[in-house]
Order: sequence, then structure tokens, then C-alpha cells
Amino acid sequence: MKYRTLASFDRDFARLPAEHRRLFLAALREHFLPAIEAGGFTGTPPWPRRLRIHRLADSEVYSLTWNFAAPDGRATFHLEKTPNGEPLLVWRRIGDHGIYRA
Repeated sequence: MKYRTLASFDRDFARLPAEHRRLFLAALREHFLPAIEAGGFTGTPPWPRRLRIHRLADSEVYSLTWNFAAPDGRATFHLEKTPNGEPLLVWRRIGDHGIYRA
């Protein structure tokens, strides 16, 4: 699946400590990307339960929890379509629970 990042995600990601970035990338590599490859994105399972992917109320934005303990790791994303109709995952924010307030 193709993806892009918003400037807000890039800023958030750059501010994350190296260990938090490593944990996020490991969660993507080990759980998120294999789920996409296995069944495509539908917004519902086969998402790995450990990532707690869910849709935020009254929006097309999804939340992924990549860590529950310190750091409390969350990331948000939504889907768009490329000009040729392919799904495009757009990363919006990353950080702790505070990203939901911004």
C-alpha cells in the first residue's frame, strides 16, 4: 500500500525520542504491514488486536495504538485514493494520547 505523511506527522515524528520511533516502526513492520498485505484495508479486522485500530467518532480518521506503556504510543491516519484509484494511507499525527486534542 502506498502512503504519505502530513507535515504534522513529520513534525511529531521528528520530536519523538529515537526509542519511540524504533517502537513505532517495529509495530508497523511486525503487525500493521503484514495485516495490510494479508487482507487489504477495510477498516475492520484482520487488524491485529494488539494495535487497537479503530475509527475516531464521527470521522474518517483511524487511530492505531503502537504501545500502551511508556511511551503511550498513538498514531492517526486516514485513507485517500491515488489518481488511478489505488488506496493511499495518509499518516496524520503520532505521539501520545495528546495527539487527539490537537
